[in-house]
Amino acid sequence: MTSEVTDYKEGAFADEPQGEDHVAPVKVHIIAPSTLPEGYAFDAEVGAIGAKKTISVEVPPGGVVEGQVFTIPLPDDFAVGEPRVNIPTGKWKDGLFDLLNAGIGHPSLWCGLCFTQVAMAHVMQRLRFNWLGEPAPDAASKNTFKVVVTLIICYAIFTVSLEMAEVSSNYYEIPAWIPTLRFMGGVLFTIYSIYSLMKTRENL
Repeated sequence: MTSEVTDYKEGAFADEPQGEDHVAPVKVHIIAPSTLPEGYAFDAEVGAIGAKKTISVEVPPGGVVEGQVFTIPLPDDFAVGEPRVNIPTGKWKDGLFDLLNAGIGHPSLWCGLCFTQVAMAHVMQRLRFNWLGEPAPDAASKNTFKVVVTLIICYAIFTVSLEMAEVSSNYYEIPAWIPTLRFMGGVLFTIYSIYSLMKTRENL
């Protein structure tokens, strides 16, 4: 039995020592091919398309259900000969007031300030996450940026349309459904933005 894998990246587990001298282990997200009990072993393909390798995976304590994503360390010899980056752990790379380090006109700065969801979608796409910020197979993550941007555009059109309908009506004759729909749309979009951002940060 073989499971698809979204990607692998380096980072420290919560129960492992962290610090400047600690080399973070390479981790990989595994997508469970079916509902499996604890201790069950199966083969999974890891790596980029066209250069995948097969590793043996043991189901973690508690078992998994079909489609569940769980994380395991890669074998020590898996990345031999491949470039590796030692990611600092234990503290943030930049401080709270270092947002201007790259310059006041840096595109990432203004995109993050003015178009937060677009910047988030860019991160999701590069990490091969789906539009909810969760690891996903290549087929489900290849259009993440387009999906999120489409949601943003649809929400913008929805909001502008309601505002135009409100402006065209007399102040005392504005239908009650206009502010109701606008409020509900704003709440739903805010919930999505916060949830997807939290999931993206959780899965980094």
